Amino acid sequence: MLTPADFERRLRVFSALAAAFLVAALAALAWWQVLDTGLASEDRNPRLLSRFYDPNRGRILDRDGNVLVETLSDGRRYLYDASLAHVTGYLDPRYGSQGIELAYEAALSGRAGSGWLAALRYELLREPLRGDDVRLTIDPAVQAAAREALGGRKGAVVALDPATGDILAMVSVPTFDPGALGSTGDALLQDPAAPLLNRATQGLYPPGSTFKTVTALAALEAGIITPATIVECPGEVVIDGFPISCRNTPQGVGTYPFSHAFVYSVNAVFAKLGVDLGWQRLEAAAARLGFGRDLPFPLDTAASQLRSPGSPRTTVLLASTAFGQGELLATPLQMALIAAAVANRGVMPAPRIALDAWRDGERVAELSRPSSTRVADAVAADDVAAMMAGVVEAGQAAGVAIPGVSVAGKTGTAEAGDGTSHAWFIAFAPVEQPRVAVAVVVESGGQGGVVAAPIAGQVIRAAVQR
Repeated sequence: MLTPADFERRLRVFSALAAAFLVAALAALAWWQVLDTGLASEDRNPRLLSRFYDPNRGRILDRDGNVLVETLSDGRRYLYDASLAHVTGYLDPRYGSQGIELAYEAALSGRAGSGWLAALRYELLREPLRGDDVRLTIDPAVQAAAREALGGRKGAVVALDPATGDILAMVSVPTFDPGALGSTGDALLQDPAAPLLNRATQGLYPPGSTFKTVTALAALEAGIITPATIVECPGEVVIDGFPISCRNTPQGVGTYPFSHAFVYSVNAVFAKLGVDLGWQRLEAAAARLGFGRDLPFPLDTAASQLRSPGSPRTTVLLASTAFGQGELLATPLQMALIAAAVANRGVMPAPRIALDAWRDGERVAELSRPSSTRVADAVAADDVAAMMAGVVEAGQAAGVAIPGVSVAGKTGTAEAGDGTSHAWFIAFAPVEQPRVAVAVVVESGGQGGVVAAPIAGQVIRAAVQR
């Protein structure tokens, strides 16, 4: 007969065994899920492979809700607009993930905000998680304009909202098919054209005369010049044996206001201005504008540089840097943000690419919020904006003028080091109430005002009609 004492003893034994079993089960689960990295990276791991062919993975949408990427019935991810391959990225069992597929993996896979009960069912019962749709900032009309304007030319286009930092368009050429990586991946990696490189965020180019916006901002803030200051160029300026010409200005050599030297992009004037400014002030201004560090952005970015690491701060290098050459390297995204900062009276927005997450037609999470930082003096930014407007008014940028819309811009023709020049153009519009800032680079394209400016013009037209 079972006495109360025996019953209590057996109950304690049973409870201890149950607790031990639970601890063992949790330990095993932790080992398999967290500690056993060898299994986690094993190509034959079905749980790892299922991530790449998950029919429940969320879609990627543009800002209007149009589907950009979705999972087909066979489990493959399909991109409907090849010009967005570098933005949406890829998801492949061999090459991993990149772009939005990587940056917002938690939302797309359903692991973000699924709740503890759903997570427990997934871990223990293998019940699938439903992924959320991720809505991007991409505007379909602006993206289409950028895609068509750049065409098949190597380079990049970035268009963003200066107030919010929303990326309205981002194009990098050449592009690739994310769904075909399994068969084309090795060839893409070995292709000298680097089609997997997102030129908009990772392409580093000498910015040429578009950098004169930075030099002008720094000099205006320092009070060493104004737009009305009379400058002189005798035909050629020699700095420590380095000759710099006074070409570009219509009346040739002589004296004229600094604003005139900006509009006609006189290198010698900016070389002298850079020397007057000095390394310390130029470096400080460039750093505030984002040079020397990775930009705060969900997609991979390259850090723009003022000079090569360890390079001596010589006067000759300072002079050539001030007019946009030297060892300068910048990404199109960086230069678009500089245009946005000028448009915003010295306030630079943080770039953002994702708006929110959706499930069953309802908004379930906000993925980012607009933020900004003051990077330049408001009055100095206004002066640069007026001079950039003068560039367009003087006819220095082909195909940018829009009837009824004031456009501010700066051309750039940057020596590529191989005998060719990259064509640059940065701009914003309308000048009074900016709605779009744009940066365009065409590799080895020639003159920025002839080649890059018309591309920006098409993008601006689409953006101001939003």
